[in-house]
Amino acid sequence: MTTQSASRVDDALYRRVCEFYYDEADLLATRQLSQWFALLAEDIHYRVGFPEFYEHGTRRQVGIGNPYFDDDYTSLKVRVQLLGNPTLTTAEHPANVYNYFVSNVRARGTDTAGEIDVDTRLLIYRVRASEPVPYILGARRRDRLRVVDDGFRIARREASIDQAIIQAPNMSFLI
Repeated sequence: MTTQSASRVDDALYRRVCEFYYDEADLLATRQLSQWFALLAEDIHYRVGFPEFYEHGTRRQVGIGNPYFDDDYTSLKVRVQLLGNPTLTTAEHPANVYNYFVSNVRARGTDTAGEIDVDTRLLIYRVRASEPVPYILGARRRDRLRVVDDGFRIARREASIDQAIIQAPNMSFLI
């Protein structure tokens, strides 16, 4: 595959990218975290930041200061092992119900052959047995996908959560 800086991908590749994200959403929603982990490149950088809001007329900045998550392959492996085993965490015991909604998929080629930059919007809807009101979280994700023989691997994920203050007792889910 030949790519050019900021070039749009063709329709067939765009469809594959969308299917990849829909499949990823299903894996996360059904807590198939080992299968989700298999979608990651070994050199992944996974960062989830938060917005800071300023006076009207100034630019909104995301991810200033310490992010919620700043993980690599090894730390994500630990996170997946903890979240995937109810005996290691109380956050998912009893198991929560999740729905992941992915939209506004925009894919562009990069200067690196075999890699694609993808922007998506994400909405996570979580229902916990111990809480009367479902939790909803919105985020914007900027990914670098690497094309491999059997599909794609996520080489970079930079997500920015829409809420400045998280109103959840924990963040026992992946974005």
